[in-house]
Amino acid sequence: MPRSATEPEAVISEIVRSADPVCEQIDVAAVLQATFRQRPQLRTLAEVLQASPDLLTSGRPEGPRAIERLVRALREAGAEKLVMPRCGDCGCERPLTALGDGARICGACSNRRVARANPCVICGSTTFAGRDRAGRPRCRAHPPWGATDPAQELAKLIAAGPFGVSPVTALQAVRSVERTRPGQLRLLWALEDTPGLLTGRGAEGPPKISALARALIDRGARGVVVPSCPFCRRSTDLKERRDGVRCCCQCWRESKIATCAVCGRVRPIGGRSFDGRPVCGTCRQHDPFNHRPCSVCGEMRLRKSRTDDGGVCAACRQIPTALCATCGERGPCYFAATDAPKCLPCSAKEREEAVCASCGKHRRVNNRTATGEPLCGNCGNKPKPCAGCGGIFRTSGRSPEGEPLCQTCWAKHPAARRPCTQCGSVERLYRHGRCPACARSADLRDVLSPPGNLMRPELEPVFQALLVPPPRTVLHWIHKVPARRTLLQALATGNGPVTHQVLDRFAAAPTIEYLRAALVAAGALPARDEQLARLERWLAKTIARVSSAEERRILRNYTHWQPLRRLRRLPAGELVTHGRADTVRIEIRNVARLLEWLHDGGTTLAACTQDQVDVWLSEDPTTRATVRGFLLWTSRHGHSRPLTAPVISTYFAARIISKDQRWALVRRLAHDAQLQVADRAAGLLLLLFAQPVGRISRLTTEHVVDRGDTLALKLGRVPVEVPAPLDDLIRQLVERRNGRAATVPLEEPRWLFHGIYPGQPINPHTLGRRLKAIGIPPQLARHASLMDIASELPAIVISRLLGFHQSTGDNWTRESQGFSTDYAADLTRR
Repeated sequence: MPRSATEPEAVISEIVRSADPVCEQIDVAAVLQATFRQRPQLRTLAEVLQASPDLLTSGRPEGPRAIERLVRALREAGAEKLVMPRCGDCGCERPLTALGDGARICGACSNRRVARANPCVICGSTTFAGRDRAGRPRCRAHPPWGATDPAQELAKLIAAGPFGVSPVTALQAVRSVERTRPGQLRLLWALEDTPGLLTGRGAEGPPKISALARALIDRGARGVVVPSCPFCRRSTDLKERRDGVRCCCQCWRESKIATCAVCGRVRPIGGRSFDGRPVCGTCRQHDPFNHRPCSVCGEMRLRKSRTDDGGVCAACRQIPTALCATCGERGPCYFAATDAPKCLPCSAKEREEAVCASCGKHRRVNNRTATGEPLCGNCGNKPKPCAGCGGIFRTSGRSPEGEPLCQTCWAKHPAARRPCTQCGSVERLYRHGRCPACARSADLRDVLSPPGNLMRPELEPVFQALLVPPPRTVLHWIHKVPARRTLLQALATGNGPVTHQVLDRFAAAPTIEYLRAALVAAGALPARDEQLARLERWLAKTIARVSSAEERRILRNYTHWQPLRRLRRLPAGELVTHGRADTVRIEIRNVARLLEWLHDGGTTLAACTQDQVDVWLSEDPTTRATVRGFLLWTSRHGHSRPLTAPVISTYFAARIISKDQRWALVRRLAHDAQLQVADRAAGLLLLLFAQPVGRISRLTTEHVVDRGDTLALKLGRVPVEVPAPLDDLIRQLVERRNGRAATVPLEEPRWLFHGIYPGQPINPHTLGRRLKAIGIPPQLARHASLMDIASELPAIVISRLLGFHQSTGDNWTRESQGFSTDYAADLTRR
C-alpha cells in the first residue's frame, strides 16, 4: 500500500515544505486537520501532489478542489510561494467550483457554458433561465412560468384544498420554503400532477414537499401530513431516491447491497477499500486502515466525531447535555443545540416497531437484514462462536486479531485491560480512556458543580465521602439512578455545608437516607439517632394535621413531655428502636384521629365527654385504647374533663403457633442449607430464645462469646449457651464483616445482621418480612417460644438469660400457668 494512503498527512507536509521553505515555520499538520475533515480527501490530495507537486506553485487548474483549499489555508497561515489555481476559462483567481474540458473553472464560466449549451426553444437566445414542463430550455425573455407568479399559483392551489389556510398564509409558507421561481414552479407542477403530496404521498414528490408540509402545519393547516420514509416509516428528511420514491439516507444505503470483500457476506455497502472494493460497515470499522489516534484516549480507533482538540472515537464521544423536550429530564441529548433536544431513552422509544423477520415478535426495530427486513434487538445481534471458550454467545469484544469473544472471555482477555490515560493503571477502562476510579472523580466533580461553575468548597467532604464506595457503584449512582443524581445536583446549587438539617429539608426517601448513611460512615457527618430524628419529623407532620390551633399546642406539649421525653432519656449509647418509635406513632396517630373525629362531630377536646370517647373506642377497642395515656395527661393538666380509656389487655396465649409447628420450623432452619445464613440464624434466635425481631436486628459481635468448642450469646446479664447448628451460623455472621452496603464505615462494622445502609443494621421490618417469606410468623412464633420457656423456667432465670424485664417474665409465667397441650390445640383450631 503506498505511503500516500497510510501517511497522507506526512506526505503532504513534506511536499508543501519542499515547495515553500517558509512553510517550515508553519504547523502543516494542524492546518490539514482544520481544513479537511475526511481522511479520504487527504489520501486523494497526497496521491495527486506526489504525481504533480508543481500544482502548488504553477496555478494550473488541475487536480481536485482540495488543492485550492489547501493553498488558501496555507497562505492564510503565512505561506509565500504557493499560488492559487486560476480558472481554466477566464484565468481569474476565483473559487473553482466546476469542471470544463478537464480543467477546473469558476462558477460564472460554468454558467456561461450552460447557457450556450441550452438555447431557448422559442427564440434561440442563450440567456438560460430554466426548463419548461417538457424539459426544454427557456431564456429570460420566455421564462418557464410565463407571465404568472408560481408562488401565487401554488398558494391558490393549497388554499383551495381542505387544509383550512388562506392564500396569504399559504403564500408565506411557500416563500419561507422556496425562494426561487424555478423551485416554486417545480413544487406547483408536482402538486398539480399528484394532489395527495400534502396528505401522505409526499415521498412521491420533490424534497421540498417535507419542508412545505411542516411550514403549513406551523401556520395552523389541518390535515397536512409530513411525509415519512416509505421503507422505515421514520419522519425524517427524504433526500434520496429508491425504487422511484424519495427515502431517507439510511434506507438508501441499505438498498446498496453487495458482497463484502472482507467477510464475504451480502450486506449494505458501508464503504470501499483502498483498491475500490465494497466493504460492509462492520468490516470498515474494524479495518485498521481507517483507524486514527483518538485525541482523548490515544487508542487507534475509528473516529466518530470531532472536537477542537481533534477526532474522538465512539467510546470517548461526549453527547451534549440538555433538557429533553419529550420527558423533561436533563441528560445526554441528541439535537442539543436545537429547540427540541431528545435524550437517548426517548430516542430509543421512537424507533419503529414491526414484526421481527427472525422471531416473529412485534418489537422495536434494532437492525435489518441484507434485504431490508426488520430485526429486533435480540435477533439483530446474533450469538456467534466465541474464540475463547467455543460457546455460542453474543460478542462483547474482539481480540487484536478480530476474533469475537463472549462477555466472560473478554473480561479475562489481556486486550480488555489498557492503561488509564490519567493515572496509568492497567485495567478495564470505563470511558474516555479513563479507569473507573478516574472517571468517578471527574463525574462526581461534574455533578457536584453548578452549571458553569466550580464545586463549592463546602461540598468537599461529600466528594471525599463518595470516593469511599467502589468506583463503578458511584458511577452507577450518577448515571443510572436519576433520583441520586438529582439529589447531588440539588446539593451543588445550595448554600453552606451539608448537614443533617440540610438533608432533612428533602422529602424522606431511600436516596436521602442512603446518602446520609454514606456520609456518616465516611466521617463527613456526625452520627445521630436516626429513629428518633425520623420520629420527630413524623410527629411534626402528624400534629400539623390537627385543625384546632389550641389542640395542636396541647398535642405538641404532650408528645414533648411524655413519649419523646422517655426516648430522649434513654441510657447513654442506647438508641431508639423501630419498635419503640412505632409504638409512639401508633399512639399519636390515634390521638390525631380522635381529635379529628371530635372536630367533625362539632365538639372540642375541652368539651368532650366520656360517653363520646366510649363511642369512638367502640369501633376498634384494641387499637384505639392507645390514647389512654393522652387522655389521662389532658385530664391531669386541665385540658379536658376527666377522661380515660381501658388498659390494653392482650391475651398472648390466644395468639401462638402450635408446639409441633414451632419445632418443625426449628428442624427446617437447622438442616435446610438452601436458606440464607442470616434468615436461619434469625429464625432460630426467635424460635429458641424468644428474641424479638427488633432486638435480633441489633445484635453485634460484642454479644458473641466464642470459647472455641462452645459459643454463647449475651442476651441478658448472663450469657446463654447456643446449641448447634446455630453456633456455626453465628460464627459465619461474625466472619461476614459487611453486608450489602457498598460503603464500609471508618469503624469496623459490628452488626451481625447488616443492612443496605452503610454502618447500619438491617431494618426490623425487613427482617420480619424475610422471616414471613420462609414461613415464620414472627409475633406468633415468639409468643409460642415464650410460652414454652416460661412453663419450664422461673421468671428470674428468663430475665437473666434472655434479657427480658422481670415483670415480663412474671407475666409470661402467669400466662403459662394452666396452659396445657389440649388447651393449646384448642386455641390453634380456633
